[in-house]
Amino acid sequence: MSWNGHQFSKPCIFLHQENLASTMMLRGYAPEDEVQELFPTDQIGNELALQILLMHGKTEAAVNLLSACLIPRVGVWWAYLCLQLVQDDIQQDLAKDGCTPTERRQKSVDALAAKLTDTSGIEQDISERMKSIEQLRSELEEKVKNRDYLTPDQRLEVKLNYIRQFMEQMRDSLPQDVLGDPNAPLPMEDVVNQFKEMALRELDQYHESLTPKPEAEHPLSFGPVYRALEEKTQAIKPALDEEMGKHFPLKLKGLPPLPSASKKAAAVQAALRWLLVPSDENGQLACQAAIAAKSGPESMLAYAAFWSSTNLKTETGIAPTNPALPPIGISKTLLQLALQEGGEMDYDERYRRFLELGIECADGTCTWDEHGQPVRTDPTAPASNAAPADDSVFHARSGFGRHA
Repeated sequence: MSWNGHQFSKPCIFLHQENLASTMMLRGYAPEDEVQELFPTDQIGNELALQILLMHGKTEAAVNLLSACLIPRVGVWWAYLCLQLVQDDIQQDLAKDGCTPTERRQKSVDALAAKLTDTSGIEQDISERMKSIEQLRSELEEKVKNRDYLTPDQRLEVKLNYIRQFMEQMRDSLPQDVLGDPNAPLPMEDVVNQFKEMALRELDQYHESLTPKPEAEHPLSFGPVYRALEEKTQAIKPALDEEMGKHFPLKLKGLPPLPSASKKAAAVQAALRWLLVPSDENGQLACQAAIAAKSGPESMLAYAAFWSSTNLKTETGIAPTNPALPPIGISKTLLQLALQEGGEMDYDERYRRFLELGIECADGTCTWDEHGQPVRTDPTAPASNAAPADDSVFHARSGFGRHA
């Protein structure tokens, strides 16, 4: 075994690197510039660094720091608990309607497409417009029916009779000497022409009001507009389906097939097996399971177990694991879990829950038993059976070396 059980006889809060500088040097912790600017110096303790990050609301940065501070075996346990947390959340969300996030998204797209292609409102509007047109036509017919309808010739005759009467009145009002003088001016010529033009103009307007000119489009010309609108709306769903097919899920030629659920579960079990018995053999099995799982948080968790305390076999011999690899495996596992689709918790909520679990694992209040089940203790409760000072009764197969 590459792990000798040291530091498990005391509360497993952090590694032996107690300040930020040693964590950055020995554990590969490399915070972003905006995060590092929050620290007054790199000589502060890790606990103070965590408090500074939490005061500034940097939950994700605090999780990344904690992953570099924890003992690798405890870090794998922490990542395992976070994996169980996210999987339970996804399963509970799936049990509500039995739909995966992809199926739920497809239903949402179908509902949106159905809403956009629904023409019932347009048809109702056309029907109401047709009723209004029919009502207006009936009213016009009723008006024509209730009045003395005259033909155009009869209306013209009425106008001419009116003009004749007016002319006779004008003639009677003129002096008699003017009427008998052939050289006298005819003041009525302009008046007659104006009346004639006015009568003809009014006659034309009246005729047009009763018999309107045929329009280029019938009032039922909503048909072309409706057909064009229907064509556009019917094209929405195929366009959405095509776009969904491009991105959900991503389908590219040459990509390896996705791992099965059994291989993912095998990777998780391999990580748990190493957690209970952190031997080189179990580490190699975790590596093989991680390769079979290809990608995802399950594969990264198995890699984190492999990197935590297992020697790497090279072509020339055995090389010790880079101490920066376990924190990377743990933090990447948590990142992939936070990005996983489904469940009610969003990205930020998951990181908050990850931090809570990490603190419980760091202070030793959340350990594991020989079956890999969580064992939580109250840190404020007095210990009934205190462990001896030496490691003579240390149990390497489970827990943090505490007595039950």
